Amino acid sequence: MQKDERISVIGMLAIVSVVFLLITLKPSVPTYQAKTFASYQELSDFLNERSESQYYGGTFMDARATGELAVAPTAAPGESAGTAKATDYSTTNIQVEGVDEPDIVKNDGKYIYTISSNNITIVDAYPAEGMKISSRISVDGTISNIFVNGDKLIVFGNNYNYWGGPYAIDESVVKAEAGISISGMVAPRYYSQPNSFIYVYNIADRANPVLVRNLTLDGSYYDARMIGGYVYAIIQQPVQMLDSGPILPLLSVGSQAREIAASDITYFDEYDTSFTYTFVIALNSQNDAEQPTEKVFLLGYSQNLYVSQDNIYTVYTKYLSQTEQNRRLIEAIIPNLPMELQSKVNVVWNGHDMTSYEKMNAIGTLMQDYTESLGPEGGARFMQSLEQKMQSVVIELQKDMEKTVIHKIAVSGPSVEYRISGEVPGRVLNQFSMDEYNGNFRIATTTGNSWDQSSMNNMYVLDSGLGITGRLENLAQGEQIYSVRFMGERAYMVTFHRTDPLFVIDLSNPSSPAVLGELKMPGFSDYLHPVDVNHLIGVGQMADENGRLTGQVKLSLFDVSDVAHPIETSGYLIGGNGDWAYSEVLNDHKAFLFSSAKGLLAIPVSINNWQANRYFQGAYVFDFSVENRFNLKGTVTHQITNASEEQTYYDYQGAVRRSLYMDNVFYTISDTMIKASSLTDLGEIAKTVLQEPNTGIIYPVVY
Repeated sequence: MQKDERISVIGMLAIVSVVFLLITLKPSVPTYQAKTFASYQELSDFLNERSESQYYGGTFMDARATGELAVAPTAAPGESAGTAKATDYSTTNIQVEGVDEPDIVKNDGKYIYTISSNNITIVDAYPAEGMKISSRISVDGTISNIFVNGDKLIVFGNNYNYWGGPYAIDESVVKAEAGISISGMVAPRYYSQPNSFIYVYNIADRANPVLVRNLTLDGSYYDARMIGGYVYAIIQQPVQMLDSGPILPLLSVGSQAREIAASDITYFDEYDTSFTYTFVIALNSQNDAEQPTEKVFLLGYSQNLYVSQDNIYTVYTKYLSQTEQNRRLIEAIIPNLPMELQSKVNVVWNGHDMTSYEKMNAIGTLMQDYTESLGPEGGARFMQSLEQKMQSVVIELQKDMEKTVIHKIAVSGPSVEYRISGEVPGRVLNQFSMDEYNGNFRIATTTGNSWDQSSMNNMYVLDSGLGITGRLENLAQGEQIYSVRFMGERAYMVTFHRTDPLFVIDLSNPSSPAVLGELKMPGFSDYLHPVDVNHLIGVGQMADENGRLTGQVKLSLFDVSDVAHPIETSGYLIGGNGDWAYSEVLNDHKAFLFSSAKGLLAIPVSINNWQANRYFQGAYVFDFSVENRFNLKGTVTHQITNASEEQTYYDYQGAVRRSLYMDNVFYTISDTMIKASSLTDLGEIAKTVLQEPNTGIIYPVVY
């Protein structure tokens, strides 16, 4: 056998040995039984036994040792405002009806509440002609997003405590420059610990907001939802270990701080690495006297969140460790080897003088030698047999190596109760990959990688106990999911590698999901938005026939009334001719503004053409209907033009990020400005400056 053939056989061994694993071993179904620790020592022992190191040496210094707790400052007094309010106004684009999502901009039909830098500005925006700032709240920290509920403003964010001191440089590990002595030199060594905050303001007088509740927690704010008057916030804190044991998470309500007892932490035996304290906080936004409810779970780091009106589903992806892979591989492959080879492999595998990696290499050599001993024809037959076995189970390989763990937590008013856990093969894209319907949980996942053509896409239906009752697997090999939208008994899934297949999936029978139809077209949709039962809008990116992005934002109108033959009835491209276009909607659905009643569709857009030295940032506004499709009404920009009106100042903070409407007025919001325009012709009505723009660079306008 030639050298190149020998190399190919060794490469095949690595693949086929994994395949043997899947033929022989059936993956167990984890129970993820929820438990609580009996004592702090039990928590410490659990973490020491199961956790991989997550820290980088040095002594951990706890910021709480200073005794100082973060307190949000109250707002400076402002001007009082009138009471006129719009009868028709937009709200945040959300996923689930009745479940509000926090955002960087909110409005209540009269006031606009917007985040810029570390400030929240309350703007009296209706009527537009008298638009003015009512008050501004400055927060010590980074504001993530906000809720507004009646006369309450709820603010979420993070701040970081930095501390440290000098330490001596070790000459044995530092190479000095020639002729420079480093003996005795010192350098700073810094530590940081994130803290999250939840502030509640009484804004009955918008001119003078008053801080009424102040919660601070160890960890980083992740996300929140609001159902009725209750806010549910997720905070995550990676476990920090001292020599004496783990640091317990801290919760502060006002000036009262307390550690969470180890006996109040829920955990699961199945987790063995990357431990994170996950807080679920329930807060009554309308009753300041009601104490918040908190539950703490020891989980993997939550990567996505779906919330229905009854349940929080937090999910994360787990991978089979390399050590476990090796163990399961060898124990699976041995029974499938010829008897004369089994004994040799057993000797190597059961030896104690080699690492797992070295054992794998040695076994690979044994199998290579055996293949060569069969001669060219026998070796070829042996290889062919392995390839056939590999082809029959290669899809199952991906499902066993990468799985999404799902935790279901029931919420109702102040109640937060852990329910159950489950898992499915693959990884989820975002919150729209998940849905709850008629007591079932539906989830779309991708396994494998598109870059090596090993990826597959799947749809699973789980019952109320998170057991898989229905599955639709192995869709669009070599592609991965770019967007999903569940609409009742159907789901729409977009995958992409070279073209954009839009799958129409029937979920009317939870035990037997099925593809009803498929549409292939260039490009892909990053976000899908329902128009009515038979139409949806896609916002994504255009690509050429080879799958290369063209730099254009693509809007599509899909007609799915004939489920077997979905069609794109209309499309609109933004950019082209060397322009590179982008919209925040591609990454954040809350930037999408749509009203079927008003025939309004608006998205923020940035266009760059570096070669032609052209730049645009603003909002594209469309007259839209199923019949008339995408009709560009015009654009609104916050860019500042010079006297000649031929050049525009570049200001990265001036990019429009959100838009909304109140009655017949269209508002665009950037970090520096709120502009009110007529919905009839987009003519400017008024504008309010939030902060001074940066006018350092000038580019010609392009749109």
